[in-house]
Amino acid sequence: MRDGLALSNEMYFRLFAPLTGTLLAEREAEAGRVDVGLAILDAQLAAIEQTGQRWFDAEVHRVRGELLLKLRQPDVAVAESALKRAIEIARSQQTRTFELRAALSLAKLYEATGRYQVANKLLAPALVGFNARPELPEVEEAQRLLTMHEPVARPIS
Repeated sequence: MRDGLALSNEMYFRLFAPLTGTLLAEREAEAGRVDVGLAILDAQLAAIEQTGQRWFDAEVHRVRGELLLKLRQPDVAVAESALKRAIEIARSQQTRTFELRAALSLAKLYEATGRYQVANKLLAPALVGFNARPELPEVEEAQRLLTMHEPVARPIS
């Protein structure tokens, strides 16, 4: 992947650079090289600023947030900020799937820190417009998270 990305850059073929760079960053992190993955994403963000190619911007920020949480000493505040930025970008671009993916990542962070209500408030609007039958694995996962922490209705006495 590294060689292919470098070759694409040499040929000034950068159409899919944000996607391939993000995929490479994820693979590096999976191999235990989270710092390398973050460096790749930082380079992608710089390239996005330079080229104006923003179609994958939300996903780059989402993956960056997730990788920040995989560091030996996770940077929760910066990760939360990156995930919020991903949601903001996705909403402004009206990319519902990217919004759902970022909201799900942030909801998982909130759930891990015991902020269940905040997670639910984030996920519910992100699911609006998706079919009841999951069309994406993220839909099913978000629905599962929502139902796990739904408030229990108490009988009126």
